[in-house]
Amino acid sequence: MKVKFLNGVLALACCVVPVVGADSIRGGSTRAAAKPLVGAATPVEPVETFRRKKDSVNFLAADVARVLKVLRADKHDPTVNGMFHSETRPTFAITWNHKMWEEHTSRWRFVNYFLYWYKSALLKRVIPQLSFLMLWTAASLYLADHTQFMQINFPMTSLSLVSGFVASLLGVRTGQGMSRLLEARQAFGKVVFYTRDMSSLVSNFIYDKDPQLALKLARHLATFSWLLKNFLRGQAVTGTDEDLIRTMIPAKADADYILQQRKLPVAVVMRLRQALAHCTHKHLLSTAEEIAIDHAIQSMDLSIMVTERIIASPIPPLFTSHAGRLMVFYLTFLPIALKGTGAMSSLGVFLTVLAVGYAMLGMDEISHLMEQPFKVCPLYDLCRNSMRDVTDAFFMRPPPLNDSLSSYPDMHAPYWIPGEEFESTDKLLDAPKGRAVGHHKTGGKYSSTMELL
Repeated sequence: MKVKFLNGVLALACCVVPVVGADSIRGGSTRAAAKPLVGAATPVEPVETFRRKKDSVNFLAADVARVLKVLRADKHDPTVNGMFHSETRPTFAITWNHKMWEEHTSRWRFVNYFLYWYKSALLKRVIPQLSFLMLWTAASLYLADHTQFMQINFPMTSLSLVSGFVASLLGVRTGQGMSRLLEARQAFGKVVFYTRDMSSLVSNFIYDKDPQLALKLARHLATFSWLLKNFLRGQAVTGTDEDLIRTMIPAKADADYILQQRKLPVAVVMRLRQALAHCTHKHLLSTAEEIAIDHAIQSMDLSIMVTERIIASPIPPLFTSHAGRLMVFYLTFLPIALKGTGAMSSLGVFLTVLAVGYAMLGMDEISHLMEQPFKVCPLYDLCRNSMRDVTDAFFMRPPPLNDSLSSYPDMHAPYWIPGEEFESTDKLLDAPKGRAVGHHKTGGKYSSTMELL
């Protein structure tokens, strides 16, 4: 009797253990996974992951629509200072359109230069330094007129010898900063091209043979530019982008792998090479196709190296500090030398120092802004463009070549139509109503940007 009872207990245990084990492998029940942990460093996996048996182009487009219209729906980059988002005087921190170019090349531009001078980002940047200079100028002029303390014979001819060095050093440094800005803009612009090219190759060479693998690669490609932006500006500025990663890459293992890496964009490159090796072993690609995809992956890896080199190598600080010291020396003694000539009144000296100080301090500030170009480059707009281009390669595929008489098939309304509400996009794409759980750093605080419905 005891033997039968023990056999029954063992049989019951064998039936229960597989269920418990399977639930443990998934990380808990579906209900437990769907409940977000408020304030946790790593949000739990969305319930949407368990609901999707297989990925699809519609799911991909729906997730991209969430990112563009909810997670990253700001008109301008929230991590860039608002002074660079002027509506009246567009800056380099945004991508331009035809209207901006017409206003920029208009003959009325000189009027606008002075009309909107008070909104100038450069003026706001130099006001602290310029204010200190003018306080010193006013103090030196007062002391020169009312005391004998500032009666120093400092000829303007001697000071003009220093001005030549200051002007040349500032000019060289501004030129170096401009070259770094153009190189950075070109390097990140190539990222948009490389991701678009890679998505086109995956769509044409892999999607028809292994749709799930192709969609997995598309999701990684769509996040690549965002991860590179995060790497270049630092998580202290942009946050972890965990909400975006877990939305675009619903597989928990894939998302965790990226988040645990030291360099997030390199993790995407590693994943792409792993997929290429898989396709090679399965003989899914021809030699020419393998070479084309490998070249695209190598180009993406090269873009990481180029942008990283710009961040790691500034203009030599010795050159910068030497130019700064000479400029400060020149501006400090400029009001004394001008007053000593006797050719100007105190008001004339004050206005002259104001103009010269604004010119020199402005050039110095411009060179410093351009020295770290990724703080002012339009990375936010370029990342959005890259994500759209990657999704277009799968969602807006060209018609077949074998039937030229048939019309282009009616498709769902594109996910990127301006003015479309997020809810209507969900309906058009037959996307599930669940939203991904994530935490996005805005204004120095982490807040839950999406909730499960």
